[in-house]
Amino acid sequence: MKYLWIAPPLVAILSVVALLTGCGGPSLPVAGSGGPGGSSGGTSTANLVYGCNWLFESDAQTANIEYPDTNAVYWVAAIPDSIPSGDQIEVASTSATARYFSFAIYTEDGEAEGSASDAAIFGTASTPANAVAAGQDYTVSVIYSATAASSGNTLVANPNKVSPRAPAHKYLLYRLYLPTSGAADFGNLPVLTYVAASGTRTSLSSTPDQASCNTILNNINSLLSGGGSSSGSSSSSSSGGLTPAPAVKPPKMAVYRSSLGLFLNKDSHYMDEKINDTLGDMLIVRGKAPAFATGSQTPQVRYWSICSDEFHAPHKTVACLADKDAQIDTDGYYNVIISVNTPPAGYQSTFDYLPWGADAFGEPIYRQLLADPSFSQSIASSSIVLGPALSMGAYYPGTTYCSNSVFSSNLSAGAAAVFAACKNSQGVGAVPDPSN
Repeated sequence: MKYLWIAPPLVAILSVVALLTGCGGPSLPVAGSGGPGGSSGGTSTANLVYGCNWLFESDAQTANIEYPDTNAVYWVAAIPDSIPSGDQIEVASTSATARYFSFAIYTEDGEAEGSASDAAIFGTASTPANAVAAGQDYTVSVIYSATAASSGNTLVANPNKVSPRAPAHKYLLYRLYLPTSGAADFGNLPVLTYVAASGTRTSLSSTPDQASCNTILNNINSLLSGGGSSSGSSSSSSSGGLTPAPAVKPPKMAVYRSSLGLFLNKDSHYMDEKINDTLGDMLIVRGKAPAFATGSQTPQVRYWSICSDEFHAPHKTVACLADKDAQIDTDGYYNVIISVNTPPAGYQSTFDYLPWGADAFGEPIYRQLLADPSFSQSIASSSIVLGPALSMGAYYPGTTYCSNSVFSSNLSAGAAAVFAACKNSQGVGAVPDPSN
């Protein structure tokens, strides 16, 4: 997930909007509507004492900013910056009918604190690529400590990292990939409860903090309704006013290794590159497909996907291909075309197609989620010294531009032959990026 650098004082609210909507957009209720976020009431700038129930949903169908994977859904709650010693926040539910779910805590401006994947919660972190069976009861305890680390079903928030403005709060995110059977519906969300050291339990669905919760929600609503655009730049679009890098041919996928992004998911690893629609009739992405959690083989990763994205802000996702939907050829490879126009006739026999967006500069993103530790050719295990192409071997997502004529004349020989012919004939080139 990429991020925006935004000048204060809007960094907190806008980073939430850009990044949470960027992993899909928010479906925001109006404060006082009685919908998600709690019951009706006024507003307040008082700091949170107990917390706010699930405030809004973020998915790629309701907004499209900051490279969402179209197969992910996020729910967002707010919790206090700090609480009395011995108190905790309880998250209780049954494991979702989804490929993956997790919880994570972030500061108001998006810095990652504690996180807990479903594998960690159920004690299967040594085999994280295996999906967790649905319908199992669990309880996650959110505690506050400046020195402890999240482990198992204990999620740690840092009380020393405080909000710069009222109402002071942190964010609790509930992530789901490929949810089914209503797993991401509001009525099926985990129950949030504030548990005092004395044993007194306060449900966040009827929190005494409701007026402050309304203020938090109204702030985000106001920003969205006013456009909420930023003059900031993404990590890839530009850098501090420097000339943006051109799109080059031959193209090459690189590992996104930054740890500075907002609302990072520590369970995900990414590769991307910058492309331009004038360098060829199409871009082809080809690599060996890792076995995934619900497939017929022992899983190497929990989930993988390839997305066609627009490079420039607001960084829209055009379309994504999930592992379960990809055609896999006889060699065990995926073959994905990204192009402005529909590919030549017959491509469907072996290739998947993702459309190019409205931006002439694109940014295909290859994701892997929770690779098994034994999968040495995963993105997570790729070597900085050797580079991803060598360390990932056949699993490296090779890319090449191609002309329609070369594609069509080699299609009958199979995907491997097409990719080789396109790579040999693509030539070299570069397209400067005029943005700054």
